[in-house]
Amino acid sequence: MVIGSHPRRAFLRRSHREGAIDFLFILPTLALLAGFLFYPLVYGLVLSVHDTKGFDLTSFVGLDHYAHAILGDAVFHQALLNTILFTAAAVVLQTGLGLSLAVLVADVKRGRTLLRLAFFVPFVLASVAVGAVWKFLYAPYFGVVPTVGSALGLSTQTFAPLGDAHWALWAIMAAFLWRFAGFTMVVYLAAIQALPHEYYEHAHLEGAGRFQQFRLVTWPLLWPQTFVLVLLTTLGTLRIFDMVWLMTQGGPSHATETVATDIYSTAFRFLNVGYAQAMAMVLLVVILLMTVVEYRLLNRRAEAVSS
Repeated sequence: MVIGSHPRRAFLRRSHREGAIDFLFILPTLALLAGFLFYPLVYGLVLSVHDTKGFDLTSFVGLDHYAHAILGDAVFHQALLNTILFTAAAVVLQTGLGLSLAVLVADVKRGRTLLRLAFFVPFVLASVAVGAVWKFLYAPYFGVVPTVGSALGLSTQTFAPLGDAHWALWAIMAAFLWRFAGFTMVVYLAAIQALPHEYYEHAHLEGAGRFQQFRLVTWPLLWPQTFVLVLLTTLGTLRIFDMVWLMTQGGPSHATETVATDIYSTAFRFLNVGYAQAMAMVLLVVILLMTVVEYRLLNRRAEAVSS
């Protein structure tokens, strides 16, 4: 038994050495995670429970910032409502528009590559560039949209989508869809082209029309792509800032205020960094909750299709 235990001890020592070497290889990654993820998160939590002067902590306030954001800040409530509404609309409209374009382009025999490129190009543009272009299009008097509105009988002096509290958020949504619908289309188009033709041949033999083939074959088999796109869109729109800030800065009258723009204004305009960080933590919780809910609702069906 004593002799037989030597190989076992040698094996354990070798395993420990290999484990130590493996740890050394992943140590730089852990250091980066600690420096760029865990430390900012902890520091943000500390900021959120303190009053601040700039980024200097002045006094501990506990959960007062959170209580004010959740219970007493009407602007934050409006920003949170706008963000959730914008996210829900973006998920539905971007997925629906991208899928519709993919189905239409998939049936094109000639020029498919050109169409794919034309729809995808807006996605590679910078958000600042897209926001600037669309802000120009919406400009009163000389913008394209007011000009078209004037041709339809609307006054160019009053028809300013970004200046109308009822239309401003949806005007930004149009720019958002123009930029991102092409990406959704490309993802769906690649998935549609990879679907086995046998399914469609069988459905055709059973007498299914084009709409029935889409409803019974195409759409169910695209659930894995839908699952990923819905998650990506949700994560992106809940944090949307750049296009909104460039086009409206949250106006008019906070009609397009999002949580991200409210956080920016609070931190860098009013220099209330501690309260801004508390709002950021609330947004983080909302993002986690919505991601978990969507994951539980969509992942099981996506995995069933993939398997």
